[in-house]
Amino acid sequence: MKTAQFPVAENTQTSVGSYTVGPPLPSGATKPPWRPNIAGRIAFFFGPLAGALIVITSLRRMGHSQGARKVMLLAVVATIVESALLLYIPDAFGRIVGFAAEVLFYLFFPPLMTKEFNDWQAAHPEIASASGWRAIGLGIIGIALFIVIFIVVTIAVSMAFPTHT
Repeated sequence: MKTAQFPVAENTQTSVGSYTVGPPLPSGATKPPWRPNIAGRIAFFFGPLAGALIVITSLRRMGHSQGARKVMLLAVVATIVESALLLYIPDAFGRIVGFAAEVLFYLFFPPLMTKEFNDWQAAHPEIASASGWRAIGLGIIGIALFIVIFIVVTIAVSMAFPTHT
């Protein structure tokens, strides 16, 4: 008994059997990373976690998962430190410290992915980087995460150092 062989066309994925599943969908294709300066801009306007999300997403898109984990840990620690610092300094200085922190994040995040992005761009000159406008969604997620961490730090600090009134 002869089994039927289905032709396998180019750009098709095969399943466990010998039949063709079809061409890969555009959503399954890898997305290009953002340019490093986008991470700095998002970090400046939306905070450290937002900038870190851009760097993490870009590093993962370029195949650098280990670097992405390190950046996330660094961003969470920076957010906790910034939150605790903003709780203890007077309001007048809080604005200056907050603005200085945002400038620091603007300068800090782009170098974390510049080398990897340049390597990726050299390997894929025909692919344009992702639009910076699409990074705003991750910026909003970063703000929400910052607020959650700030609330958790505030509760932890108030429990560790209760005030007597």
